[in-house]
Amino acid sequence: MNRRKALKNLGLSLGTITLSPAVLSLLHSCKSDLDWNPVFFSSDHVNIVAELSDLIIPSGDNIPGSKELNLVKFIDLYIHNISNKKDQDLLKKSTNAFLRNCLTKSTKNNFEKLDRNDLESSLKYFFKTKADDHSEWRQAYNKNKDQNIENDTYLTEAFSFNFLNTIRQLTITAFKGNEYIGENVLAYAPIPGQQKGCVDLEEATGGRAWSL
Repeated sequence: MNRRKALKNLGLSLGTITLSPAVLSLLHSCKSDLDWNPVFFSSDHVNIVAELSDLIIPSGDNIPGSKELNLVKFIDLYIHNISNKKDQDLLKKSTNAFLRNCLTKSTKNNFEKLDRNDLESSLKYFFKTKADDHSEWRQAYNKNKDQNIENDTYLTEAFSFNFLNTIRQLTITAFKGNEYIGENVLAYAPIPGQQKGCVDLEEATGGRAWSL
């Protein structure tokens, strides 16, 4: 599947974040003030999140990707402003689990040495190679949120998957909620017209997902 086809189907099978007024406000605020400092992730961790987000939605075919759209700003601000304290603590735990897992697979000894190829390999492992394990990972994560997982390889993978899935969800939400993408890439209707039920997406929008 080429990139344009992938963008047409973006979000049809993946959930996005509920767009409350607070989330919409964040999306709008991320259009400007590009000179910002992360508030949830450390400066080192935010670079890894930015690379992962750009691997999920890279630029191409004259369509800007995550880095060009600065989607990592929304991801960081969403977690800091919208997520509750418990969820933030669990995401930090999941972030550390992912970094340990990524270092083990790359045989490197410092996460600052992780490169784009290492991160891409992790994405392929968790979302393609181990796609059948998603349900079991979710169950393991939910049952062991309060456990020490540092010496448990399986739980480390379950928490790593939680981290990556969260970043993927937020990246897609930020992409679909971006003003430029909404008006120029996805199907966009500034003034909603007649509602038609059970209409094929290809017929209605040329196969493109609706913008948020």
